[in-house]
Amino acid sequence: MVIIVFSMVQSVFGVGLLLFGTPTLLLMGYSYSETLWIVLPSSLSISLAQIYNHYHLVEAKDKVYQFTLPSTLVGLIFILNFEGVFDVARIVGVFLLMIGLLRASRRLRDMLNNVINKSPEHVYVITGLVHGLSNMGGGPLSILMASIHKSKISIRTNIAFVYCWFCLIQLFVLVVFSSAGFSINRVLFPLASLAIYLFFNKVLIEKVKEKKFQSVITFIVLVYGIASVLSFNKA
Repeated sequence: MVIIVFSMVQSVFGVGLLLFGTPTLLLMGYSYSETLWIVLPSSLSISLAQIYNHYHLVEAKDKVYQFTLPSTLVGLIFILNFEGVFDVARIVGVFLLMIGLLRASRRLRDMLNNVINKSPEHVYVITGLVHGLSNMGGGPLSILMASIHKSKISIRTNIAFVYCWFCLIQLFVLVVFSSAGFSINRVLFPLASLAIYLFFNKVLIEKVKEKKFQSVITFIVLVYGIASVLSFNKA
């Protein structure tokens, strides 16, 4: 159900499987590495489908390669090696709340946009590090892409491009450091996600109006972030 529901969300908004699937699975008792093995292949399949017909809209590839992927690599290796020391679920919850507050506050968004305009490289690095540590890079990534691109399809395509590389670098690290979390039964998950994307994408995306695109994302992130932090605190 986690894969099905958030595959539908990601099919429309470009984020969902990682941003919301990760805390859901952690709350269900999965370890961080197991969670990544579940959500990453599904996210990769949808992201590849999203950029298939719109690759020409992808920009700033060099910045992703130079700044985002190395910091993702460092963050993920660090958290996998110290997963028993840190409460990854709590880290994910805190990042979700921070992302939600950032997206909900115009003042905070303006401050971040100023940083993006003056020094986008730092934002690319931070996005990669956040993603490596918590799988929550979709939050700052969506803000970054929304500040650069105007149309919904351009935002979604560029998010999908970065997500593809996120997934590839994370899967590489998992194979090297935590291959025990892999299960052959989970090969069906990316196939299911791809089927959901192909079936629901055109129907759902036409129902989401351009002007409401960012507000919908902000609302989902904020509500889910608050709920996740409260749930983690209860635990």
